[in-house]
Amino acid sequence: MITKYLDKIYTFLVINKEFSFSKASKVLGISQPAVTQQIRILEKYLGVTLFERKKNGVILTKNGQNFLKIAKEFDIFLEGFENKIEKFKNLDMPFVIGASPTLGSYNLPECIKYYKSLINKDINLVIKSNASLLEDIQNAVIDLGFVTKKVDNGLEYVEWMDDELVVFSNKLLPRSIELEDLKKYKIICRESNSSTREFIKKVFEKEGFKCDDLNVVSVVHNSTALKYTVKNSSEQVVSIISKMVIKDELKEGKLFGAKIKGLNLKRKAYMVFKTKTKEIEAVVNFINS
Repeated sequence: MITKYLDKIYTFLVINKEFSFSKASKVLGISQPAVTQQIRILEKYLGVTLFERKKNGVILTKNGQNFLKIAKEFDIFLEGFENKIEKFKNLDMPFVIGASPTLGSYNLPECIKYYKSLINKDINLVIKSNASLLEDIQNAVIDLGFVTKKVDNGLEYVEWMDDELVVFSNKLLPRSIELEDLKKYKIICRESNSSTREFIKKVFEKEGFKCDDLNVVSVVHNSTALKYTVKNSSEQVVSIISKMVIKDELKEGKLFGAKIKGLNLKRKAYMVFKTKTKEIEAVVNFINS
């Protein structure tokens, strides 16, 4: 294929411009024997001699002059291609932030404007599951992620904030309940592979409490759906959710919260990235300050 001869054609153009194999080797940053070898390979491919050596350098043969007309088309293409590459390198690409559904919908929107002023770039916010986010960060699709789960996957994690979970209901609850009291209520919970449900299960199991003993009447697939399912139920139902999701409803008395005695339902939320760029460093420093 012609592609494996493109570097040889470029060498041919440099030699023609410099009228010298030795000068061309300095321009190209390779040895003179390497320059000579490249031209021999090209001449063998074309089946002609391209240069004639003279005392003061080299000149093109008749076949070399004819080939120069073709090679100049490659030179024009190469110049245009290099310009396009430079433009691509200097594109002001948006900074892509990914977040798990709860963090992306309820915690990050207020922060985005500050991050934007820090990095002086437009920010695109993508909301995905923790697993999908981590995969996209590994593949450099997302620059910076905000997740509620830390995985040993070679990525860098920085603690961002504490995310407090609360028991809540559409009907009045005692301000403080025993863990065993949850068995009295009809429960709505997140899907089995959600990070929220995994966290709750782990905390409960440390206390010797089995989630299978709960009266689960419905399962939903995101925190917003969970909030409205509980809020709009005609009978009392109970669930556990990030306090950030229902803070307005708690304040307005549209939902009611409770704490479980002796139980800490705070989990860490993390920033995660593959490589610390200057933009990411600015955000990390701002959060740590």
